[in-house]
Amino acid sequence: MSGNPIYAPPPGPPPSFGSQLAEGDEGDSDDEVQKSYTRLISDIKDYLITHGHLLKLVRFETPSRVPAVGVNVSCQPTPFPRHLFQQATSLQLAMTELYIRAASDDDWLHSILRPQIEGEPTGLLASLWDVWVKCREAGVVQSVSCAIVRSDYMLHVDAEREAEVGLRQVEMNTFAVAGACHAEGVASMHRWLMRKDMAEMGNADTSESPFQPDDLPSNHNTSAMVSGLSAARSNYQVQFPTSHPKCILMIVQPFNFNIGDERPLEYGLLACYRCEWREVLSRCHMGSDRELFYSRPGNGKGKGSKLFEVSVVYYRAGYDVEEYNEQSGGKETRLMLELSRAIKCPDVKMHLAGMKSVQRALAEPGTVARFLSDAPRADEVMATFMPMLPLDSTSQGLEAKRLAMDPKLAVDYVLKPNLEGGGHNLFRTDIPAHLSRIPEEDWERHILMRLITPPIFAKPGMLLTGQEVYEGPVVSELGVLGFALWQNTRRGVTKQDGPGKVEIMKNETLGWTFKTTPTGVDEMSVVKGYGCFDCPLLT
Repeated sequence: MSGNPIYAPPPGPPPSFGSQLAEGDEGDSDDEVQKSYTRLISDIKDYLITHGHLLKLVRFETPSRVPAVGVNVSCQPTPFPRHLFQQATSLQLAMTELYIRAASDDDWLHSILRPQIEGEPTGLLASLWDVWVKCREAGVVQSVSCAIVRSDYMLHVDAEREAEVGLRQVEMNTFAVAGACHAEGVASMHRWLMRKDMAEMGNADTSESPFQPDDLPSNHNTSAMVSGLSAARSNYQVQFPTSHPKCILMIVQPFNFNIGDERPLEYGLLACYRCEWREVLSRCHMGSDRELFYSRPGNGKGKGSKLFEVSVVYYRAGYDVEEYNEQSGGKETRLMLELSRAIKCPDVKMHLAGMKSVQRALAEPGTVARFLSDAPRADEVMATFMPMLPLDSTSQGLEAKRLAMDPKLAVDYVLKPNLEGGGHNLFRTDIPAHLSRIPEEDWERHILMRLITPPIFAKPGMLLTGQEVYEGPVVSELGVLGFALWQNTRRGVTKQDGPGKVEIMKNETLGWTFKTTPTGVDEMSVVKGYGCFDCPLLT
């Protein structure tokens, strides 16, 4: 197989798969090995099609058809230490609680975000904070919030202890978390391939199989997320037992190509409707008690639209900078949704808590302990953080600027913009070149994070991408999903009320995602073509 970069389609005929025979094994010919790989890839492509793990090519739709392509996937599970998988899942409740409590502390959150708010008063972060200020001034009528979050980790080898592999957090995703449904499907695909492989060897002897059933962890992301959103809907119905029909409103982006990761949630929920971000203001309005009403389009049978009271606003849009520009009406959209008494998944402050500057601030000594009373658990959380520095005028910031502008030192760092979620990062020697092109006052919109150094396993990975079949060294990222439902116990919050007191009513670990890229490909997004959905092989 090709070991070339994932982006470059191999020239000429399809790449040769090569021989996978172990040394001294004379059982199969090269031709038989080639055929086995051809069958495997054909099985994978058919599985993706028949189970809906596709990306919709929305701009090529016809009135009756729409083309689609399978998501990038691994052809075989990738090894991951069992004890570190268990550590990551066991930490999720504490990680979720940490971000809930940080988001609920207005003064602390504003102190972290203020430099970016003041430095870019018309930017995304300032727009979101202004939405919260306006909600606070109007009085909060919904004290309950919920969130689906994902904490991403990679394996890290400490330079001083080369034999020791640990877990390090890449980032915490608090808003419009994606990938859960695809991750579940690809995990199921690998279990099916494992069972097929074992059956072909004969049920009586599975000793030659590279995988055993308990080596591939179970994954029930979709039903777990549906259960969480249903719990939020039930909470709303208890609060407001009106006669209006209720619905969950999923706010989505236009030209949505990742419907395979959204629709399964909608299918599992009772009365869940999709509303595009740009149509919220025309489809929704608030009642006299700040109830949010959604007008569903007519069904085309001579019946007009039907009105629903929204119990939960579930965001899968509203995170992009362009969604808040002056022409989009995005700020007015977000303000109406946040002012309403619908439960938000998540609310604007939990969205803000996912910014990279908050992640950096939480890594400061003593900060986690400020929010988590369980000292041993706080220490466990802290141990997963990599060193992070601001690029401001503080002594830390001056040191960060020195590191970032020195090409020899920058090779150990990643520059992250102060946004929620992944992407838009600059790595290694690209950092000084990027910073030199922008005004120094804009540097504060970034953090500098020490690069995670993953181990290189001897066994090559095998990835099916949009351009080639890749075999070679790989790097993986484990995401752990959580759901929480919490209440600010000070109903009708105003600025004079001071820091909110939080009662966490539900905090659960839902499941996991697992993504893999060829070594040397820094970004991990699957839908953007960088990574592949995968399944950990617990070792």
